[in-house]
Amino acid sequence: MAFPIGRIYRLMIFLMLLGCLLAGRLFFLQIIAGPKLTVQSLGSRVQEVPMEISRGEIVDCNGIPFTNTARHFSVIVFPGQLTDIPSVADKIAAITGVPADKIAARIRRDERPFKLKTDLDALTAQRINSLNMPGILATDEKVRYGYSSLAAHVTGYINLADNHGVSGIEGMFDELLRGNQPEYAAALVDAAQQVIPGLGYKRIRLDNGSGPNNVVLTLDSRIQKIAETVLDKYSAKGAVIVMRPSTGAILAMASRPNFDANRLDEYLTSDSAPLLNRAIAAYQPGSVFKLVVAAAALENQQVRPDDLFFDPGYIDVNGIRFKGWDYERGPRGRITFSEAMAYSSNPVFIEVGQKLGAEQLVAYARKLGFGSRTGLDFAGEAAGNLPATDNIYPGELANLSIGQGEFEATPLQIAVLVSTIVNDGIKVEPYIVSKLTDHSGGIIKSYPSSRGSRVLSKQTAAQMRDMMAGVARFGTGQAAYVEAGGSAGKTGSAETGRQSKSGKGINHAWFGGYAPLEQPRYAVVVFIEDGMSGGDVAAPVFREIVTEMMRNGQ
Repeated sequence: MAFPIGRIYRLMIFLMLLGCLLAGRLFFLQIIAGPKLTVQSLGSRVQEVPMEISRGEIVDCNGIPFTNTARHFSVIVFPGQLTDIPSVADKIAAITGVPADKIAARIRRDERPFKLKTDLDALTAQRINSLNMPGILATDEKVRYGYSSLAAHVTGYINLADNHGVSGIEGMFDELLRGNQPEYAAALVDAAQQVIPGLGYKRIRLDNGSGPNNVVLTLDSRIQKIAETVLDKYSAKGAVIVMRPSTGAILAMASRPNFDANRLDEYLTSDSAPLLNRAIAAYQPGSVFKLVVAAAALENQQVRPDDLFFDPGYIDVNGIRFKGWDYERGPRGRITFSEAMAYSSNPVFIEVGQKLGAEQLVAYARKLGFGSRTGLDFAGEAAGNLPATDNIYPGELANLSIGQGEFEATPLQIAVLVSTIVNDGIKVEPYIVSKLTDHSGGIIKSYPSSRGSRVLSKQTAAQMRDMMAGVARFGTGQAAYVEAGGSAGKTGSAETGRQSKSGKGINHAWFGGYAPLEQPRYAVVVFIEDGMSGGDVAAPVFREIVTEMMRNGQ
């Protein structure tokens, strides 16, 4: 008798549905609920201690990590495995320095495994493990921030209590960097809670298949190292920016004083504000702002580089006398506008500023990026302060023309200004994140350089470069001149309004420049807080950084 075809079809459909249900249940148990079920099972089969929580890497443009670069060792104690507590406590105390009575008391008090000490070196850890004491294990852990880590102010730091980013890249990309794959040091035990022979102690990571992601920066760790080393040599407070003029890529961003993210409590109340990223904080720029005055005047054809001026050492504006920084040496006499830039003549630039007027000068300053945050969009970046034109009277305009008064700018904004001049008048936005990658290296998102927009004519930019070259060749910035390839720039010494104990005014020191002269590859800004003289203090820092970069073939 033939089996009805309809029943066969119904049986096949039933079996297919049953198979789909079983497959779905298996998928749920293994993939969706797998990590949770694994955690629940630990309590009965494993005695575990939470170790590090995975977090993605922050790396430079060559893939060299700024994070997770160091390791330390921790002593893990499994109380349930110990039989002779006094003997164990004595042996651990002799190696670690922790008092034996404290070790014994904690072992008796804690039923669950715990970390006894977390800052051991490899040799000490090896000595502990060589004792082969059941219930005692020394194992390594990643240290998120190494000792003497580079780019601390860029990287930022996390709250170790909850693995959340607080500042810098750590804070800006916290959700992307934060992993949810805890790792355990575990003892695999049987029903009697004794270590299973042959299995012993293991490192277990609960992998949900989607590890933490990574952030790739435009920083070059080799250039960053040079900038930080030179800054440490010359200054207690300050900042350095190294930028690729054609693309806006930040190659180095250094700020001092530095900080160790492993010991944050020590810096929170410090008067020197080591957690402040001075590269993106706002200060009076002093004579570096004369670059803006010159660009605006040249662009509007109100002055030419070879126009002659008379510098008597001072200029009177509305009954107020503004002296040159070199007033004591007497009048400079007749000088060209190019020479006025090289010698940083206050009288000439105030005269040109008065001719321009507040509206034109402020308009060009805004066009060149002042008064607003850059496209870097970095956490904590200041916008600076560009005064409103209706509050700028002749006296205030005189101060603005030499970068004083209410005007403030960040080292990053000055780097953008220099890059615009180098880049034939095309202003590109700075950027510091190149791309985001997943745990296997696949690209999640790329951040291409901006195409930029023209804010100065090619002629004006070329004239500005020639004038800046004069600053380094024979002007106030001779200490910034680099023999290999040449260099150019502008000095600045900005009055702070404060005085030293001897009664001398305290100035911030600046140098913003580029190198080499032909086909420039770097725009470099040096800011030294309370450094007094841009030509004497900031310019040598510039020269040494650029010289080291050129010497190392960067």
